Amino acid sequence: MLSYFIRRILLALPTLFITSAVIFGLSKCAPHDPVLDLGDATFRDFRDQERAVYTRAKNAGIDKPAFYFALTTAAFPDTAYRIFPHGRRDRLLDLCAQAGHWPLVDRYEQALRKIRLFTDKIPDSLTQAASIRLAVADLIACDRLDVLGEKSDTVCALLRTLPANPLPDVLQVAVSQLIAGADPGRMYRPAFYWYGIDNQYHKWLTGFLTGDLGLSRLTNKPIWDSLLFAMASTMIVNSLALLIAYLLAVPMGVAMARRRARSADKITRGLLLFLYAMPIFWVGSLLILFFATPDFGLYLIGGISLEFWQGSGLSYGEWCLHNFDKFILPIMTLSLHALALLALQMRGGVLEVIGQDFIRTARAKGVGEQAIYWRHAFRNALFPIISVFASLFPTIFAGSLVVEFLFQFPGMGMKTQEAFMKGDYPVLFAIMMFAATLTIIGNLIADVMYGLADPRVRFTK
Repeated sequence: MLSYFIRRILLALPTLFITSAVIFGLSKCAPHDPVLDLGDATFRDFRDQERAVYTRAKNAGIDKPAFYFALTTAAFPDTAYRIFPHGRRDRLLDLCAQAGHWPLVDRYEQALRKIRLFTDKIPDSLTQAASIRLAVADLIACDRLDVLGEKSDTVCALLRTLPANPLPDVLQVAVSQLIAGADPGRMYRPAFYWYGIDNQYHKWLTGFLTGDLGLSRLTNKPIWDSLLFAMASTMIVNSLALLIAYLLAVPMGVAMARRRARSADKITRGLLLFLYAMPIFWVGSLLILFFATPDFGLYLIGGISLEFWQGSGLSYGEWCLHNFDKFILPIMTLSLHALALLALQMRGGVLEVIGQDFIRTARAKGVGEQAIYWRHAFRNALFPIISVFASLFPTIFAGSLVVEFLFQFPGMGMKTQEAFMKGDYPVLFAIMMFAATLTIIGNLIADVMYGLADPRVRFTK
């Protein structure tokens, strides 16, 4: 059994690595540049702003390579990850893709940077100040090599109206060399750069494994602190719902199998199929209507809104007990939906086993029906139930967005929706990684349970 368990873990590790790499890659594609989150900060000049951007990049840990290696084109530099903000990096790489020669692009960028610093010192009282700044801003935004010469000529002409200014010549030489030395063919030559373990992905993955999920973009506080309350609330609701569903579904499924094709079986199966086919938000809405409204229902539960834990002055346990009546309807909604699936799976599993030879042998020996179903058939019919558990296990921690949104329950589902709507991508991708990890763990637990239910299940070949 131990070797079987170790083998399953070894098979799960590559899956976890690939999943984490995909999620990290998605996080890098998010439409947000963290170095631009400078709040209401004001800067004396461009140099001061540039310094603040690089300081924030270093504090955020994004001044390192994204991965252990990069497979790119020979036209691009191996240090492109050090260019901030991302808009500037994209512009320079676009120029590099057309010119095919990074040193020439870098020389042009350094000349442009000097001009940008120079424009900060031009007094506003100067007649040409506005025109110069507008032309320089237009040149900075340019990412097309075919119009770069024209735009740079405009800037140079304006700068030459100022006395004793060598910058136009510096810019003109840099642009001329960039255009003349263009070699687009370098874009088709592959390049491989090795960065080692000092990279963003390695830091992110090790941080996740050690509980350091990083900082929220909105609150600038540790992500784990913001997820802890939501995760605990979700665990309570989903664990109780899953426990209730299993406690009811297993005996119900066995009872339906024993009474196959009878009226009770047909009616129960029809109700379960109806319940399973109904959207979960519809079931939850009916429960709210019947139990939490004074106009149409019994009004056994005074509404569905929970009071906020933060600021309530209660410990988390006291808060749960004080609001436990608000937990009932989400638990009922989730357990009813899972109950329908589990009971039908249990019925099908028992019916599949009950016709096998060893059951007929047990009956021939005079074993009672109760013992046949619960001692012999039950264990062999567990496989479908275990498979369902593997898919339901992540929801114990990750939550159900639809149910939590319907009941305004402050769990992981609502946290995911909040992070998505507000663009808090560090929190969103941490939740995605957490859910993916739990899915892998759920399948691992299911594999172990398969081995416990039937010792013949082994990966020996």
